[in-house]
Order: sequence, then C-alpha cells, then structure tokens
Amino acid sequence: MMIKKLSITVLIIFACAVAMAQVAIPYKTGFDAADGFTAGNTINGQDGWVVLSQGADATITNAFKQSGDQAVALEANSQIDKPLSAKPAETIVWMEGYFSGEGTDAEPSFPADPAASAIVFFSKTNGIQCLNGNGTGGGSWVPTGVSLVKDQWYKISIRQDYTTKKWKCFVNGAQAPAQELGFRDNVTTLHGFRNFADTPSWLDTFRVIPVKKGDANLDNKVDAADIVTLVSDPTGSGITDLIQKDNADVDNNGAISSADLAALVNKILAK
Repeated sequence: MMIKKLSITVLIIFACAVAMAQVAIPYKTGFDAADGFTAGNTINGQDGWVVLSQGADATITNAFKQSGDQAVALEANSQIDKPLSAKPAETIVWMEGYFSGEGTDAEPSFPADPAASAIVFFSKTNGIQCLNGNGTGGGSWVPTGVSLVKDQWYKISIRQDYTTKKWKCFVNGAQAPAQELGFRDNVTTLHGFRNFADTPSWLDTFRVIPVKKGDANLDNKVDAADIVTLVSDPTGSGITDLIQKDNADVDNNGAISSADLAALVNKILAK
C-alpha cells in the first residue's frame, strides 16, 4: 500500500499490533543526553523509537531545540513511530509535544492504516488543522486559527477519551478548535504515536500521560501530597499545566474549588 506524504501529522492511535515492544505510559522525554539519546545519530532504535521511512531519516540534533540540549530533526518524507500502551483503566490520555516546521502546500491526507484517533495537520497555507473524525475512517478538517511561522515552536496538547471516542486539541495551551472532535476510527485504546514529515520538521519535549483524577501534583500518585497541593492553591490559580489542572479537577466539573479538595480526601480515605 502506498502511503501519501504528509506534513507534521500526529496519528495517535494504532488499533493494530506493532512490531516493536510497546512502552507503558506515562512516558516522557526531552530527547536529551540525560534521557539516553545520542546527538548526531538516527533516532531509530533509541529508547524504542522507530524510523519507518525509506530514504529519509530522523536524527537527534543539538542545533535547534525547544528546551534542554537536544531535539529530533525529521528529514523531508520521514516517518517516526513510538509504540505505547495504556492500562485498561487508563481511558483518558493526554499526548503532548513541541513541534516546529513550515508545513506543506499539499492538501491534508493520511493513510487509512493503521487506524487512528486524533490527527493534526500542519499546512503551510492554512496553518494547524485538526480532523473531526466520523469514527469510520473519515471526517472533516477543522482549522485551529493558528498560522505557522518558520523556526517557531508550537505546543500541541491532545486529550483523548476512549470511552466517548472524542478528543480535544490545544495549541500553546489554548483549546483550538473550540469544539470537541471525533475519533477518525473506532479505536478503544492507545497503541502508539506516529509523526509524518513531508517537509523538514522538529519534535521536542514529548510526553504521554493518562488522566488520574486527584493527582494534583502530577507525580502519578494520589496521596496526601495532593491534598497539600490543593490546600495551598484551592482554586488552582497557580496551576498552568493542562494535565495537572485536569487531574486537580477531581469532580470533573471544569473548575477547581473546595469541592475538589473534599472529593480528593474522600477518594484517598476510600482506598
């Protein structure tokens, strides 16, 4: 099957099995030397990342990065893959990374296989776009209203709910587009991340974290330390991290208040 060339396109879910062993989430990396990545070398085989393209590569670079000392530089027509897995209880998952690239002049397109949930497309003319999927392999493209500027980094945060088969896209911390979007395919769990690059592009500061209500300090545990976090900041005004804010909203009403502290205490006591 021929795969069409794509711009920076995020295919979040693989519904089929992948050849490489999947890594359980949460997963975080800055692609830095401290994370075990070697500058100047292909990312293929480093920390389980795979380069799928033929004749194009993705390498670890220290010449252009969002933070830390290194990032991933994708050559034109390259594809990279990170197999990931979630536990059955991890039905809502955040995926976030920093991307840079001028995008492509081509119309949005994507391979039908593997099955996917969320897709983000970088267009040189229309900016960042998201697919509002219909659950059966199709859908319509929705603009975020964010244009692309060469050599600028964009933080793309995606919240996927495998129960409702819906997802939200945030660009630089703001939800864009404003509406909730549908999965492209009928996928039920996380299997991996794939990045296509039609033109040269970069990826840095990547993380995949399941929603854990009550984990207000984002240490992947729900305990007394989270109570301290909410007592010291009962309205969440000091919480700017999207994933942390989602976890601190224990009662899931879209705001952080004393009710979340009470719900957290009850959750811990019920253990």
